[in-house]
Amino acid sequence: MRRNLPKRVAIYTRISDDREGKAAGVARKLKDCRALAETRGWNVSEVYTDNDRSAYSGKQRPEYERLIDDIRERRVDGLIVWHLDRLHRSPLELEHFVKVCDDAKLRHVATVTGDLDLADGDGPFNARIVTAVARKSSDDMARRIRRKHEELADAGKISGGGSRHSHVWLRT
Repeated sequence: MRRNLPKRVAIYTRISDDREGKAAGVARKLKDCRALAETRGWNVSEVYTDNDRSAYSGKQRPEYERLIDDIRERRVDGLIVWHLDRLHRSPLELEHFVKVCDDAKLRHVATVTGDLDLADGDGPFNARIVTAVARKSSDDMARRIRRKHEELADAGKISGGGSRHSHVWLRT
């Protein structure tokens, strides 16, 4: 018999860029998270989804904020995310999350790629490493994109806007 199972498990899904608005990426992640919940015998009580929302940009993620409020109010006692980098790309935001979970005594955090035990000193430590790596990846990508836009501008070409698949490059 399983003991100490969370009773009110939430799933959080996020994808940064969904230009077509089909939510296919978050749907895939949700399917995987639901399968993990079923494997563990966890009952999912709420799903929070921020589609087409970056965790790197600093823009509001309404569903993430709602999740944090629900953890704080102890309406959630377990959480599943596809990967920790879907939850955070900011070390500062991670520290806030860990504090909220600690205050609310939320200990059950699972990802499709591995668990995070917030009650164990290694759990927050490992989360900090994963978040720092995710932040570096985002910083690196932003730097490469900025450089590409500079190169295009220097060449007199249009550098941005529109769909990734339908850029029209004009020569001046």
